[in-house]
Amino acid sequence: MSAGETKAGSRPGRRGPIHPALTVRQLAMDYPGCVEVFRRHGEEDRPGVKFGRLEPLTHFARRRGIPLDALLTELSQASGVEIARDDPAGRPAHRPFIALALAVTLTLGAGWGALLLFQIGVHGAWTTVPSAQVVAHGESQLWGFIVPFIIGVAVGFLPKTTARPRPNPALLALLWGLILAGVVGGFAWALDARRWPWLGPTSGLIQLAIALLYFKVAFGQVSGKIQNTWARFVLAAAFWMIVWAATDLWNRIGGGAAGPGDYADTSLRIAVEFAIFGFAMNSVFGFGLRLLPGILGGGSPRAGAVDATLILHNLGVLFLTASHALWSSVFAPLGATLILAGGASWAVGLKGFHSERRSAPRPEAGPAFLARYVQLAFFWFLVGVAMLAGGEIVAAIRGVELPRAYVGATRHALTVGFLTTLILGVGQRLLPILSHDLLAWPGLVAPTFVLIALGNALRVVGELATLAWPVVFRILPFSAVLELTALALFTANVLRTLWPRRDPLLKTGRATRMTRVAVMMAEHPWLETHLVAAGIGYLGRVRAIPSELTVHSLCVGERADPDAVVARINELLAERASTTPTPGDRPASEPG
Repeated sequence: MSAGETKAGSRPGRRGPIHPALTVRQLAMDYPGCVEVFRRHGEEDRPGVKFGRLEPLTHFARRRGIPLDALLTELSQASGVEIARDDPAGRPAHRPFIALALAVTLTLGAGWGALLLFQIGVHGAWTTVPSAQVVAHGESQLWGFIVPFIIGVAVGFLPKTTARPRPNPALLALLWGLILAGVVGGFAWALDARRWPWLGPTSGLIQLAIALLYFKVAFGQVSGKIQNTWARFVLAAAFWMIVWAATDLWNRIGGGAAGPGDYADTSLRIAVEFAIFGFAMNSVFGFGLRLLPGILGGGSPRAGAVDATLILHNLGVLFLTASHALWSSVFAPLGATLILAGGASWAVGLKGFHSERRSAPRPEAGPAFLARYVQLAFFWFLVGVAMLAGGEIVAAIRGVELPRAYVGATRHALTVGFLTTLILGVGQRLLPILSHDLLAWPGLVAPTFVLIALGNALRVVGELATLAWPVVFRILPFSAVLELTALALFTANVLRTLWPRRDPLLKTGRATRMTRVAVMMAEHPWLETHLVAAGIGYLGRVRAIPSELTVHSLCVGERADPDAVVARINELLAERASTTPTPGDRPASEPG
């Protein structure tokens, strides 16, 4: 059995509306009344396979010379169900959010941060750059990169795993617009608060609206799955996002015309802790329980360990943030230690951090190297939280504030070492799945990993080294170059994946190992008969073909020689081209 068979071939028939992307066989199996419609238009019964070919209705109508609207009307009348002009499950709800996240991180987020780091490197001091500009970079990275990326994953992935209706497109469009307005407004206010003092509170209100809308979306998706730990993590993240947004709004109201440069250090740290530990890490833990086992190959998570993480981590967030108001010498180390214990428990529960994926190397499974991103990210999580816990303990014992360089190194280990590295790894695996496609350029996976790993390591170690050797300031900007290059490669890979080129088969007329089987069956449905006769029985059993399934993977699943199958396909295509002057379809019994 090939990888896609369970998904496409053995699930019970769908009872949704008829839309042009459905295959002839899907309609015939789901709505038996449609069989006679197809027979009237020339579809034949064929021995040994299910009725109807694996071509979408659009291609069937074109090949038979039938107006698509007329065919859909006939099928609707025969089945008694309504018509949908597009596939409701095929709307790429995640794409605008992912594109926004990538645009912001390359400009106002990591891009702006790189410019600031160059100024710091040239002058050899952290105080060279006004704190308001640092806040502008940090909040753009959090609200403009982390938030839309997580929301994009949520609106693309949750409906698939909860079987709930997709969020209203108008609501998602509003959410997207609010994120853009909030990020741009907050950035402009941070840079020139005296000119636009109202932009601070206004952008803060917008961010609170984003948090409330996201909670509505998340709750609507996971409320029926609340017994599952991963769903409780997702809801916890949405709750902490509201708390974070409310804290940010309070800070911005207080900042007024002075801007974020007037923030108290405590107020800023609380907001960042809500963002990283409350929202981002709960999101990672929740979605990670559903996504990472497939990347790591470690099997189902250990329920007891991940349940413990939910309690330990969120108690840690409470104690850590409470430490800024009372008993800081006790609550801060306790909170950091609980977060560290929760992370360790999650690693134990998730499994697979030291294993190799055992599945066959199919292209749609993603490069096996992606597991290294997850392993590296979690290494930096443990390092970052250990630094946080150790720093808080030392600060409590000595009664001193932690140096800015130490706090910055800790924060960078968590935001770039953990969150960004994990986003890069999971994104290159998950986004092709959400788009029903393959990663555009798998060859970029390893270089992107090396760049983000080196850049983050140089930044964390370099910031700590500045405490003893100021000359290291000169080296720090190179870390930004490495990280920004990694993000640029990731952006190029993701955008090409989300907006792919046409399949080469449509241009060259020849198949390769990487040819999509769904595209081949849509353009040349007559090939099915020949391939089934050659032993590729999968094509005779399934209702539809996953769009990411390649000829290579199909052959692996059917234990056939990919090179021999590709050669046979191209031989058949050449024969067909030489004997068929027009693209009209032939009966399956005809040669060639």
